[in-house]
Amino acid sequence: VVLENHGALEPEYRRALFADLGRISATVPHRELTIQWDVSTEMAQWEGVREAHFENVHDGIIDRLVVHCDQVPAPVELGVHLCYGNFNLRHWREPESLANTVAVYNRLAARVARPIHYVHMPVPIGRGDDAYFAPLDGLELRPETTLYLGLVHEKDGIDGARRRIAAAKKHAARFGIATECGFGERPAEIVPDLLRLHAQVAEDVLA
Repeated sequence: VVLENHGALEPEYRRALFADLGRISATVPHRELTIQWDVSTEMAQWEGVREAHFENVHDGIIDRLVVHCDQVPAPVELGVHLCYGNFNLRHWREPESLANTVAVYNRLAARVARPIHYVHMPVPIGRGDDAYFAPLDGLELRPETTLYLGLVHEKDGIDGARRRIAAAKKHAARFGIATECGFGERPAEIVPDLLRLHAQVAEDVLA
């Protein structure tokens, strides 16, 4: 959709999206349901990689994310995936650090009325350095929210995860582990090995 039509389309798209959310939450028992908002377009707008049709881009992004989060019924588990894209397993831009994801979460958490149960932030395979994780010092994590760091990569396995976890532990007291961008767009045959890697990392490194 061309940029000049985004403003006209946005409310209709949101209406349809929330209608789907309503049907899902009316059908699936709330205790068995998790809704995760995939915040990729918005992170691209925040980073200046993608143009937004609204002014005051950062404020506009948070305004929209608050509406989306508060639309999820309170008993349902809510997650926020602060995503840098997954195009052939590559980001649209490699994050310089976790600074922007921390900023988005902090501003969002300060305004959302319902619990955010988890937030996921990506960790590129080459970033086991202190500078990447240092912004976590300023993370204002709500008590009910679990931080998940996407630091598990099949290419360097347990050793790479260990390096990234050691760097992260200097700046985050508690966190869970994940892949950088979920399991999507991966060949089905590698998923069992990837699940075993998660279990090994959790047992060997986070115990």
